[in-house]
Amino acid sequence: MSDYDDETQDEPEAETYYPNVYMWVEHWLLPHWKRDVTQARWDPRWWEYTEVLSRFEALWRAWEFLRLEGPTGMAVFFRDYLDTAMPLITATDGPFWRIEKVSRERTLPEQWPSELPPPEEMTDLV
Repeated sequence: MSDYDDETQDEPEAETYYPNVYMWVEHWLLPHWKRDVTQARWDPRWWEYTEVLSRFEALWRAWEFLRLEGPTGMAVFFRDYLDTAMPLITATDGPFWRIEKVSRERTLPEQWPSELPPPEEMTDLV
């Protein structure tokens, strides 16, 4: 065992607001990220895409850290993380490139649809 292993075992695990990335996407990300679905790609079964799941987990963990970083923490999260990652994830040549665009007329943008995986597939990532 290396010195690094000894150090990481002594660190208490940080308590998170959301129990896992799935709940964070469903209850925080999608209500806060509303865009024209005709200009972006999205799949309600986003968690089946390895790249998307990895990127969302990184975003969730950054959000969990930065939400506690005082008055500017969330501004940093939006600027440095969310605003750069989401255009990549939802780009027409991004992970959802095979999804057809959906056309909807609305005054306010709708939340993108989402389906949670079965409970046995939602492993606790914390």
